[in-house]
Amino acid sequence: MTQESHDHNFKNLLLDFPEETLELIMPEVLQEWGAVRHVEFVRQEPKKRKLSDSHLVLDMPILFTFDRHQLLLWLVEFQEDKSKFSIYKVLHYTADLMEAHPKAVVIPTVMFTDRKEWRKDVTRELESKFADETFLQFKYVFVKLFDFNARDYFDVANPVVKILLPKMNYTPEERWEVIRQAYIGLF
Repeated sequence: MTQESHDHNFKNLLLDFPEETLELIMPEVLQEWGAVRHVEFVRQEPKKRKLSDSHLVLDMPILFTFDRHQLLLWLVEFQEDKSKFSIYKVLHYTADLMEAHPKAVVIPTVMFTDRKEWRKDVTRELESKFADETFLQFKYVFVKLFDFNARDYFDVANPVVKILLPKMNYTPEERWEVIRQAYIGLF
């Protein structure tokens, strides 16, 4: 499967199952704010600072409306190549979304889907402070699918989790069962 077709399939998954995606990434939101009243998919391509900037592999802002709250879950996926990840780009795009949706809580989320051990981690938080003053603190929801054991999610009913099983960690002997479970989730 090419990177482009994988991204397209992943976008379709999120379009079909936005609430299940929220349940996977931030289940505490549903517990605290209750049922989702409305779901809207907003601008898909973040604006670039310069024309030469590369685009993000997947940019899927989903605006959830609850009775008294709005939450914008911004999902960015970097498939197979964490070396292109920049927390500074995520910070810029998050600020742009905050400006465009001032009433919403914006939750940037980065999902790494490469199926291998990492020698070096990615930057997960930025902070700028002096003395007792914090001028900037930024972090995002970090999801590295390979850190999850696929077999632990065979009985989960969430279709998003099921379809992501092949990107999780499993032994070569478990491969066919993982694929079978993913297909069960798909259908």
